[in-house]
Amino acid sequence: MTAIEANPVDAGAGSPDLAATVGAERCPTGLPVITARMLAAADTVRRIREAGPVHHVNMGGRETGLLLAGYDAAAKALADPRLMGEPPQALAARADRRTDEDLLDEEDLFFLPEEQHRRLRRMITRQLTHRRVTALAARIQGEIDALLDAVPTGTPVDAIDALARPLPVAVLCELLGIPSDGRRYIRDYVYGWIAELGAATPVTRSAGLALADYLRALIVERRRDPGDDLISAMARSEGPSTSEADVLSAVRLLLVAGNRPVTTLLASGIATLLRPRDRWQRLVEQPDQLDATVEELLRFVTPAALSSRYARTDTEVAGVPVAAGTGVHCAMRAVNRDPARFADPDVFDPRRPDNPHLAFGLGRKHCLGAALARAEARLAVGTLVRRFPDLTLVEDVHPSVSPTGHRQLLVLLDPRSAP
Repeated sequence: MTAIEANPVDAGAGSPDLAATVGAERCPTGLPVITARMLAAADTVRRIREAGPVHHVNMGGRETGLLLAGYDAAAKALADPRLMGEPPQALAARADRRTDEDLLDEEDLFFLPEEQHRRLRRMITRQLTHRRVTALAARIQGEIDALLDAVPTGTPVDAIDALARPLPVAVLCELLGIPSDGRRYIRDYVYGWIAELGAATPVTRSAGLALADYLRALIVERRRDPGDDLISAMARSEGPSTSEADVLSAVRLLLVAGNRPVTTLLASGIATLLRPRDRWQRLVEQPDQLDATVEELLRFVTPAALSSRYARTDTEVAGVPVAAGTGVHCAMRAVNRDPARFADPDVFDPRRPDNPHLAFGLGRKHCLGAALARAEARLAVGTLVRRFPDLTLVEDVHPSVSPTGHRQLLVLLDPRSAP
C-alpha cells in the first residue's frame, strides 16, 4: 500500500471531503474518483480549485495519486526532474513486449517507456522548429481560406465541422507532406480516434492498419527521395540508425497530439469571443490585440485538461509525501484560473499585463506543437475577424449538441446576407 492509499481522505492535502464537494464517487479506499468528464466541466473544475491546491484522488478508477489545482504547485511539478518516472501503463507495455500491430492502440503512444518517448520527442523537436512553422504560415492560411470559401455565409454553419475539426488535420498533412491522394488515410484514422467526449467512435482496426501501411511506404519513399516536409526531415536528418518504426511512431504521435487540442482551442475560443459578442467586436476594432487575445484564449480555454508526471522515487510534492511510481496530475484548467496567480481569473481579459499560462505545460514535456497551435489559432481567428466581422452565434448554447451526439457551434458568418 502506498503512502497515499494508507490515509486516503484526511491526508493533509486539499479538502477533506472533495468527493462531496464535486459529487464524485469514492473508490474502495475512500478517495474521490476524478474522471475526464469532470475535468472538462467548468463548474466542477472551479469547485476542485476552490477546495484547495492539492488533493489525494483516484484517477478514473485506475490509479491513486495527487491532483494539483494550484498554479505554483503545478509549475514546480511539471518541471521537477524527480517526477520524470514511467507510468504504470508504460511498465506494463514493456513487460508485454507488444508487437507493432498491438501498438496501433493510440493510448499506448502516451504511455511509452521513458527512453522511447524521449527519443521520439527528440526526433520531432529537432525538426519541428519555429523556422519550419513560420515557413508553413502561407499554407496554413491557404487551408483556412479554402475551408471558409466552401461554406455559405448567410445560412447557419457549424464552425466545428467547417473549421475547427478539419483545419488541424489539413495543417498536419501539409507539415508532414501527405499528398492529396493519401489524406483520406489520415482523415479516416484521426476522425475515428479523435472524437468528442461522450461521442467517441473508436478507430477501426482496418483504418489503423491501412494508415500504418501507407505511412511506412511513404517513409521509405521520402528517405530515398526527400522533400521539404517533416517526414523527410525525420527520416533523413536523424541518420541511418533511425528506423522506419521510429519515424512511424513519431508521425502517429503528432497526429494524435496535434488535433484535439487545436480543435478544442478553436471551437471553445470562437464561442468565448462570441459570448458575449462585445469581445468579438473589440477584436474587430482592435486587430492589433490578436496575439494577446490568443494567449488569453489559451489560458481561459486551456485545451488540454490534464498533464501528468510520475515519481521516480519516494519524494515530496507540495509538502505531501509521494511514493515511487505515484502519479502527480495537474488539472490544467484549474491551474490556469488560480486566483493566487491570475487576477480575476474567471474574467476573459486579453489586456491582462501578466499572462504566464501553462496551457502548453512546462519543462521537458512541454507541448511539442505549441508554436504550430499558436500559428493556427492566430491565423484562423484573424481570418474570421477580417473576413467576417459580423460573425454571430445562431443560438446561445455553449456549444449545442447535434442529434448524433457531436458538439456543434452554429454561427452565421455574415448575417446581412441571410435570406
